[in-house]
Amino acid sequence: MTLRQTIQAAPGKTTELITKLSATSNQAVKTRENLFVELSDELARYVEIEERQLLPLLRKHPELKDLAADALKGNKDLRASLARLSDLPKDNDAFLAELAELNKGFQQHVRNERKELLPAVLKALSDEEASALAADIKGAVVDAEKAKRDVKRDEVAQTKRQADEVERATEAQRTAVRAQRTAERTTHEATLKVVDTIADGAASVQDSARKVTANITERVQQAASETRKAMTVYSESAQTIADDLQAIRASSAVSVESMSDIYSAWMEWFGKAASTNADASQQLLRCKTVMQVAEFQREFVTTAIRNWMEGSTKMLQIAQHTSKHALSPLNGRLSEAD
Repeated sequence: MTLRQTIQAAPGKTTELITKLSATSNQAVKTRENLFVELSDELARYVEIEERQLLPLLRKHPELKDLAADALKGNKDLRASLARLSDLPKDNDAFLAELAELNKGFQQHVRNERKELLPAVLKALSDEEASALAADIKGAVVDAEKAKRDVKRDEVAQTKRQADEVERATEAQRTAVRAQRTAERTTHEATLKVVDTIADGAASVQDSARKVTANITERVQQAASETRKAMTVYSESAQTIADDLQAIRASSAVSVESMSDIYSAWMEWFGKAASTNADASQQLLRCKTVMQVAEFQREFVTTAIRNWMEGSTKMLQIAQHTSKHALSPLNGRLSEAD
């Protein structure tokens, strides 16, 4: 491509963008903004290549210095008009009016370039210099296009990275919500299971207490019956029978006392269980992960079992103690009968 062709082709893209932008309506704000960005980049590239490649060469020739100064002033006017256009809102007629002024100044700059600057350059430069200048301008255009594509690629990559980050953040949030729901469900199920376990344990302890008391009462009554039989066989006096009855009453009192002790022991265990369960409810609310819920459940069950075993042991000790004291008066009477 010759120098003439290169210089004449240079403003083509800028002219095309100005035409497209002029055809937009005030409602097409997004389209205007996108086209204006392209126009700003293209016009800035146009004047920059001219100032870097063409004007320095013109200044080397005394007869072309005035043309170089005029071209530089035209470029400054174009930049100023572009800056004013950038500051205007993109949704009214003022933008189109300033765009028309920019187009007017740009077209005049292009006419001056073609009618005055280009003929003077072709006259002043040798064919070799003209070819070298054309190659430099073309290379600068190629480099500018490549830089533009690189910037666009980087923007696309950055947009993709941002989209990926948003997607990862969204997925992390969804995962956190699922984990929270799983933790809440697991906590709820664990709580229900613990409540059922406590209820079963309480029922078991109540049943054990009734059985222990019934067993003691039965043993006392059986011993009293045997004592009465022995008294009949050996024909003891009425006073002896009265003593037996007193022993039975004492044994019955011991039985009632044992019932009270066992009930107290059971209430103590139940109080511990209720306190443990209340603390568990608070601790469950502080669990953030399924692992924390599982660890808490393990500790909770261990504590509940330990409390239950301690309560059971205490009630067995009460039963043994009560049985011994309940039978001691009757054992004494049997010894006397023997």
